[in-house]
Amino acid sequence: MVPEISNGTILAGIVLGFLLSMTVSRIWGRPLFVPLAILLGVGVAYGIPLAGAFVGSALARVWDVTGLPPLTSGAIFIGLWCALFLVTLLPRGRLGGWRLAAVGTLSFFATAYGVPLILDRVTGTYQAASLRADVTHCTSGMTGQVQPRQATNICDQPIVVGLCLPGEVNPTPCAQSVLLAPGETATLDPGTARLSSVPGNPGGLTVVACRPPDRPSRWGNVTGRGYRGVCLPPR
Repeated sequence: MVPEISNGTILAGIVLGFLLSMTVSRIWGRPLFVPLAILLGVGVAYGIPLAGAFVGSALARVWDVTGLPPLTSGAIFIGLWCALFLVTLLPRGRLGGWRLAAVGTLSFFATAYGVPLILDRVTGTYQAASLRADVTHCTSGMTGQVQPRQATNICDQPIVVGLCLPGEVNPTPCAQSVLLAPGETATLDPGTARLSSVPGNPGGLTVVACRPPDRPSRWGNVTGRGYRGVCLPPR
């Protein structure tokens, strides 16, 4: 079965395919055949979802052993791109294969952890590479409501449900956040606020569920109007 690719994956495939083409050309000592370079880029685009799942599984074991905080998919992409770019620029004659791999690994972790942290500090908000995946699908009775007043955890793991009122925006977590055990129900208080929607009510409230210790919050949509629920990393 051919994996599904998105526009972002295609762009990443083009960039990574170009860098890989440069690396292969340097190893062979001659330019890479153009059709072969294109096929390499397409292969990378299709391989990114599979590679991402493999890398994510391997990193999960690293996090369990070392206690390092998990990386988001955006941070992993930043780390892989920077590591590959650095390995491409380094002179292969002075570094052996193992040393080159060690440099690439160190640059991956340094940039994957460091770049998002620097961006967060400079901008004063948690950027996309730092935001955690939400688990809003684990709730019942919360989504699809103009004024959500009740949420039930339908998953077999604890979740934190957040109702963010107008004025509560990343990096501020939702003041109304409730930790729910599996099967537990909580009552929410939207007051007079209604769910954020475009174009009628872009400044309204948002709801989101996160895995603890991630914290519910909200952020502006990429269109510049309205808000969406997001999960901030632990402090």
